Amino acid sequence: MSYQHEVDHDTEERLFSWRRIKIVVVGCLAAIVLGLILSSLITGASPFETLFGRKKVESPDLGKHAYTKGTDFFIGVIKGEGIDKDRKVYYIEQAGGQISAIAKERVEVREPRKSN
Repeated sequence: MSYQHEVDHDTEERLFSWRRIKIVVVGCLAAIVLGLILSSLITGASPFETLFGRKKVESPDLGKHAYTKGTDFFIGVIKGEGIDKDRKVYYIEQAGGQISAIAKERVEVREPRKSN
């Protein structure tokens, strides 16, 4: 009976044993790698772009004026572009600060006129 008690006592691990520390470190590294892989699958970027950031490609039309095609009616200033409901759009800031998404095929882009 005392022999069994001694065996159980010898198999108990300390709170900060090397084995436990190794399991925690390997688990943390595996979680980081898995997180990078999942985030790259979701965003479409490589894991290195996810880690270190990626340069944003800005549209050459940012800050230019937007007019309707055919009527030459001034819409506003182009603030960005993107895809909305399977169509390419410009995000245009209208007078008063309201942002609207307008299809690219309906917009004519012009350079802002310089006033003297």
